Amino acid sequence: MLERHRVRLGVAGLAAFPWPTLVGAILPLAVGIILGNLDRELKEFLGRATAVLIPFFAFALGCTLNLTMVWRAGLLGLALGVAVVLVSGAVMLLADRITGGNGTAGVAAATTAGNAAAVPAIVASANHAYAAAAGPATVLVAACVIVTSLVVPVLTAWWAGRVQPTGRPA
Repeated sequence: MLERHRVRLGVAGLAAFPWPTLVGAILPLAVGIILGNLDRELKEFLGRATAVLIPFFAFALGCTLNLTMVWRAGLLGLALGVAVVLVSGAVMLLADRITGGNGTAGVAAATTAGNAAAVPAIVASANHAYAAAAGPATVLVAACVIVTSLVVPVLTAWWAGRVQPTGRPA
């Protein structure tokens, strides 16, 4: 996970990153995009695997969530998680509606990625001026990850049920 963040910081010009990591992250995605657009049968075949893989990703994410982080972050961490859902959810819902969707994808994207909790420590290692803030920031971001991972699926299901009768695609 640390390597992934070094790549992001490297792309932003804040740290050096190894090219094999960048290629290993982007190449499979690029090959999948190309193959999916060139071969309809392969796209269909691999597309069916998505539904099978989702529970494994969800299980892996759930195993890494530490509920004590929410407790340690207190109301500020809870408020940060709710604010992320409300603010980013509203913006992404609007963007989804503008681009022709019914907003469900926008609501579903209103989370804080699980690996975001490592970012404060990585930034602090790249620039020691942020070292004192890394600990508290990590606790807040971890709480935000947990709150959004619990709230967003429920909110997405509610929104999808609300807009389903309109007949617009998700």
